[in-house]
Amino acid sequence: MSRRIRIPGKLPSVKFPLHYEGAPQRRLFIPEWYITLAKPKEKMPKNYVRFHVPADMTKYDMKEYLDKIYNIKVLNVRLSPVNYVRYKEPLPWRIKKMSEDAPTPYQWKFIEPWKIAHIFLADEQEFEFPNPLKNEDDEENEMKLTDMMEAQMKAMKPKKNGGDNKSKMFLENSWF
Repeated sequence: MSRRIRIPGKLPSVKFPLHYEGAPQRRLFIPEWYITLAKPKEKMPKNYVRFHVPADMTKYDMKEYLDKIYNIKVLNVRLSPVNYVRYKEPLPWRIKKMSEDAPTPYQWKFIEPWKIAHIFLADEQEFEFPNPLKNEDDEENEMKLTDMMEAQMKAMKPKKNGGDNKSKMFLENSWF
């Protein structure tokens, strides 16, 4: 009986061509960047949106990004750079004591540079910053929930006639 030895590089393999006649054209667009929607601190016009973008993104990239991916027409893009941000991070408790290596109980860390993109939307488009905690359908449910909570609080209030609240609030253990 003979034994077959398999060598990974020497085995026959089937290789498909990258393109063959009649094949559909494959297109997959994965952007190089990610952008973050940021809420402005001050009140801004309805057609203004603020994003935090990577430092290597240009205003033309930002305009194409919004137009091609989200179908949002942009009137104007202004980028303001934010350089390295330096902050102190406390060292772990094992290293907090003063030594030659760590003269202070903190370590300096840096955040990579990024840009703030100020976007003005075209064609009378308006944008309102979403409130992730508020939902229009939840208003009726919220009223029902508050009514239920008030009813429970009334049921748990101690009676003035000296009722036994201990039996209502805690389960008695019959094992002891």
